[in-house]
Amino acid sequence: MNYLPPFRPRHSFSLMAAALLALPSTQALAQMSGALEEVVVTAQKREESIQDVPISMAAFTGDMVERVGGTDITTINGIAPNIILQTEGLIPNVPMFSIRGMNHSDPDPNSDPKTSMIIDGVYVPFVAGTMLDMFDIDRIEVIRGPQGTLFGKNNLAGTINVTTARPTGEFGGKVSATAGENGLQQYRFQVNTNQFANDMLSAKLAAAYRDYDGFVKNITTGTTLMAQEVKSLRGALKFEPTENFDVTLIADYTDDEVLGPGGHSVAVDEIQGDVYKAALNFDPETQTETTGTTIEANWHLDAGRITAVLGNRNLDYFNRGDFDGTNNPGIIPVQALDVKRDFSGDTQSAELRWDSTIGNDFHYVVGLYYSQDEWQQINDVGVFKIPAVIGSLGANSQDSKSAALFAQADYTFLDDWTLTVGGRYTRDEKNYTLESDSLTNGVVTGSFLAEKSDDWSNFSPRAALEYQMSDDILLYGSISQGYKGGGYNSRATLPELVGPYDEETVTAYELGIKSDWWDQRLRVNGAIFLNQYEDLQQGVQRPGSIRAESITTNVAEADIAGVELELLVLPVDNLQLGFNVGYLDAEYQDFCDDTDGASAYMPSNCGGFELEFAPGQWLIAEDQTHLPLSNAPELSASLLVDYDLVLDFGVVSFHGDVRYTDRYNTWGRSLDEAFYRDEVALVNANVSFQDSDERYQLTVYGKNLTDEEVISGAVATGANPITQFYQPPRELGVEFILNF
Repeated sequence: MNYLPPFRPRHSFSLMAAALLALPSTQALAQMSGALEEVVVTAQKREESIQDVPISMAAFTGDMVERVGGTDITTINGIAPNIILQTEGLIPNVPMFSIRGMNHSDPDPNSDPKTSMIIDGVYVPFVAGTMLDMFDIDRIEVIRGPQGTLFGKNNLAGTINVTTARPTGEFGGKVSATAGENGLQQYRFQVNTNQFANDMLSAKLAAAYRDYDGFVKNITTGTTLMAQEVKSLRGALKFEPTENFDVTLIADYTDDEVLGPGGHSVAVDEIQGDVYKAALNFDPETQTETTGTTIEANWHLDAGRITAVLGNRNLDYFNRGDFDGTNNPGIIPVQALDVKRDFSGDTQSAELRWDSTIGNDFHYVVGLYYSQDEWQQINDVGVFKIPAVIGSLGANSQDSKSAALFAQADYTFLDDWTLTVGGRYTRDEKNYTLESDSLTNGVVTGSFLAEKSDDWSNFSPRAALEYQMSDDILLYGSISQGYKGGGYNSRATLPELVGPYDEETVTAYELGIKSDWWDQRLRVNGAIFLNQYEDLQQGVQRPGSIRAESITTNVAEADIAGVELELLVLPVDNLQLGFNVGYLDAEYQDFCDDTDGASAYMPSNCGGFELEFAPGQWLIAEDQTHLPLSNAPELSASLLVDYDLVLDFGVVSFHGDVRYTDRYNTWGRSLDEAFYRDEVALVNANVSFQDSDERYQLTVYGKNLTDEEVISGAVATGANPITQFYQPPRELGVEFILNF
């Protein structure tokens, strides 16, 4: 999938506000031929045109990411079909990525993600560490379907492959300032050096600062929630002593502080009628600090290329939330929940690859991968039930190791046919410790120490057959498997609930077409697929030491089938139209458990358990196959329109887009209407002017122009009412960019 414009080499139309990259001159615009531009991606660990890759994927340039707001990866949410990129809600800077109807949003570090985030070739294992400030980006690839062969574990739904900008070796840069509604102030800076040290070194530095006043009023404290302050810094140094050898060092730092979330409870009368109001006992807060370094080395030999990637990432994370979503003092049945999480984790990884081409028909890549993660977390749960104050305190830590061997080969035969075969063997080991205390009025009433160790292994194969019908038409079919490792439950208050739970797997089938028509002025890409999931890891209810609690275990099987169609057309010079549509049919095939917590007794309708954990309080396994999979809208679509008006003194660029999603359930454990995000079409637009010398650009933008009230998610904790988390209302703003 390509969102690049036709008329600017390596640049896109003015798609939204916040463009930081310099645009080509008006003379260059006027001379462009009008053919769609080639998009280069690395979905198969080598550079190739997206139209030559037999995988369904979407590609976004850094130019576009910054133009659509560029704050983080959620700013491109809704453009590509069957892809949701937004926040989870309960924890404001924890993302929820859903690809083809499969998603993961649990901030618990024990729970591996189902969509992997790769930044500069380095896998990021901690979900809370993937909401990086997305400035200074070269491209983002969202690869649909399991990518276990080349990208490893935790790729059941797909992979988000992010490549940051590299040093150009030529002096230049840009500064920008943005002002918008709700107190938005954003400043960005980027500079590249000339080559130095006998032309062997080049460097770049980028920095960003964002301050935002928020949009949700807590009527209890009078504070405006969802306020945010983000400071980001990224630098890169490239060493290239010869044409055949280069080493690049990349370092980044982000400090993200959020006053929130601002959950809207459906049960507090004082805030009904205004979704941008909350009624919380205190103001929640979240602080995330991430640092990372990457070293990538490439050695080009006559027979092939050796690539080594070393990565190190650190995450420090603190969250305090009013998880019941109300200002209730704790009168039963509503429990006042004061939950704190304090996390610190480190990960180191190394990957070594050899890729080579033999003749014109055979290409292969083989590699080794190793990573180790260490983290510690304290969970402090205060449950206020007048007249008692009960709670739990859990101190837990984990050391994990993962090693893998992978290979993939492509063989072209009969000139037009190519067979791809690959596989990856992975072995994971986790050593986990949990010390849990249960308290009543500050007195420990029960405790346990769990020390667990387990390992999992998996082989994930992939096979694909492609037919190059013509220079511009590629047909393909593929079968692949993916794997998500097992783990433990850090929220457990009883030893038997700690786990482990087992791995989760998927087998995926895909047929697709990639094609250019009309002298490469029309691009039509499409795919149909079926993903079959086994041993799904789901959140269910079990009796805990002080209440029924949510834990993760293997309980379900599901089939997800769907279609994607993506069109890009240049009907006349300087006008580009894009249309994308996706369809999903997501259903559980087997799911017998308790998802809604305590109830009166009734017999299980699927032959499952019937547990009385308190007088008259039962947990009962029921047939849950009628439940929808969360964050899996049946229909999603987008329409994008871009036009450049070329004048003697500059370029005026117009952009508009409509992003549509069908009604869908954001929770997946209940059919209550409050968990559903309504059908909505979000409208965004901007107008920008750039002078003919490319020195400055002024942009006026609007997001959510029709002022829709849209939830990003909804939750219910225990017996408490449902809390919804809303996205921002309509926001207007202006940005100025100066290039040098």
